[in-house]
Amino acid sequence: MKQEQHIETLLSEIADLKVRLFEANGIIDAIKDGSIDALVLNKNGTPNVYSLESADYTYRILIEKFGEGALSISEEGLILYCNDYFAGLIGLPSTKIIGSYFNSYIASVWEFTDLMSALKNGPSKGEIMLRYEGKKRPVYISLTNLQPTVSAIGIIVTDLSQKKKHEEALALYQRQLEVKVNELNQTNTNLEQFIHVVSHDLKEPLRKIVSYTSHLNSTRADLFTKHEVNNLNIINSSALRLNSLVDDLVKYAFSTNKVEDDEVDLTGVLREVMDDLELVITERAAVIRSDKLPVITGSRVQMRQLFSNLISNAIKYGKRDVKPEITITTGFVENIERQRPDKNFYKISLHDNGIGMDKAHLSKIFTIFQRLHMRNEYSGNGIGLAICKKIMENHAGKIDVESAPNEGSTFNLYFPSQGNT
Repeated sequence: MKQEQHIETLLSEIADLKVRLFEANGIIDAIKDGSIDALVLNKNGTPNVYSLESADYTYRILIEKFGEGALSISEEGLILYCNDYFAGLIGLPSTKIIGSYFNSYIASVWEFTDLMSALKNGPSKGEIMLRYEGKKRPVYISLTNLQPTVSAIGIIVTDLSQKKKHEEALALYQRQLEVKVNELNQTNTNLEQFIHVVSHDLKEPLRKIVSYTSHLNSTRADLFTKHEVNNLNIINSSALRLNSLVDDLVKYAFSTNKVEDDEVDLTGVLREVMDDLELVITERAAVIRSDKLPVITGSRVQMRQLFSNLISNAIKYGKRDVKPEITITTGFVENIERQRPDKNFYKISLHDNGIGMDKAHLSKIFTIFQRLHMRNEYSGNGIGLAICKKIMENHAGKIDVESAPNEGSTFNLYFPSQGNT
């Protein structure tokens, strides 16, 4: 009796094991086929299989939450499926879109036809215009042939509305900017003509004032009292100063002119400037030493003006009874611009042994009409260094100065090297 009960128990357990084995094999086969996902964990040496929801369901959720339009169509263009995002682009519920033809939502069918034809060479991409009830929307679509896995074509749709709006706004801004630039160029042309006229019309009477006061002073001085002669001299010197000021203002105005794209050998420029300044260099017995200077791209005329101003100043502001000495060195530096740390620069330094300047004044000297000395001490209108600053800005460079009283000054010029992009 006990033996029969034991046999029945074993048979029952065998049957139970068969059922469990059948279920396990079914799960394993499903995992192999890809119809379900599964997680296998080993616990105390025993494998435990936990089946998950269908992968197809997971992918459907992903596509529904996708931030792009997604749909599948037949080769004839019949819409088999579309997600909510695409339905939102069209402005219809997805239930009304599915079963209709994709061509009915396209403004230019031939563009889509070309993309479909290109599928024979692989996935195709391009821009088209969606249209529904008179409303148009630019989109970028990517087509993929899903055969042989599925007899359908998959389409991903990217809305270009905001991008197009930005492009149109940018194009409008560009056109407005071009108009403003043309207006500015015309204004600059008119201003240049105005400067020529004004400078000529001002200088002509000034020349007469200087000429007649000088003539009176030299030929009729005996007819005037000492006080009147002094007044004539004041008129003469004021007219000369005004004439010099007009010249400097014209130079400053034209230092903003567009820079030519010429190759300029700065060693040759320095040689020309020294020839121009030969008289004052000889008069002060000035000594000028220079390294070989680089070749830059820019305006030769403005470079001559730049070096002429700097060397003239170095000689003018020399110490009394000391021969002016100017040493020009050149080097190569980088990372001097926070906005463009990749830019490299030629650094040209002009050091003199002159009277120097206090640090408190260094930030002012490149400002137009800024003077650090009285007129009876040193001549000039306070425009020369402002012109130098303008010229360096024209050449995408910069200028700075290091100085101390009685220790001379060093003006540093930074030119972009020709290796920069």
